[in-house]
Amino acid sequence: MKTPLLLLFALMMPFVASETLASSDYRLGPGDEIRVAVYDEDDLSMTVKLTDTGRFTYPYLGVLTAKGKSVQQLENEIKTGLLQDILVNPSVDVSIMSYRNFYIGGEVKRSGGYPYEPGLTVKQAITLAGGVTEWASSSKFEILREGSSRAEPADNNTLVRPGDTVTILEGIF
Repeated sequence: MKTPLLLLFALMMPFVASETLASSDYRLGPGDEIRVAVYDEDDLSMTVKLTDTGRFTYPYLGVLTAKGKSVQQLENEIKTGLLQDILVNPSVDVSIMSYRNFYIGGEVKRSGGYPYEPGLTVKQAITLAGGVTEWASSSKFEILREGSSRAEPADNNTLVRPGDTVTILEGIF
C-alpha cells in the first residue's frame, strides 16, 4: 500500500519544483500590483500598482524600483532599508496581487490586453479573445516575449507570460 503512495508523491515532485522555480524566476514590471506587508506595522503595509517605470513610493525609503526584481529581492531590499534606524527586526512579505496584462492580436475576434493568470497557454489566450476569425491559421502563432525584439513561433500549449504579445497569423487557403 505504501508503494503506490510513494510513487504518486515522486511523480508530483517535478510539478511542485517547477511551480516554485517559475514563481521565483518571475520578474516584476510595470502594471503588476503588489502587496507589501510588514508584520505589526500597518502604516508600512500597502498595496500598490507599479508605475510605467516599475517604481513605487514607500514610507521612509522613498522611491523604490521593483522592475526587473523578483519578489524575494524586493522583500530583501525593503527589509534592509527598514533595518536602517527604523525597525529592529522587520518581518516583510511582498506578494503579487495581480499581474500585468498580456496582449493578443491578429486573427482573433477581440484583440487587446487581458489579465494574466499563471499557467496561461496560447489556446487559453485565444479563448479569452473570443476565439479566432475565419481567416485564422490553426497552427501559425507567434509570441513576442516582453523585453525581446524578435517574435518566436508558438503553438496551442506555449505558455504566455505577463507583458507578452501573442499574434494569431492568417491561414493560407
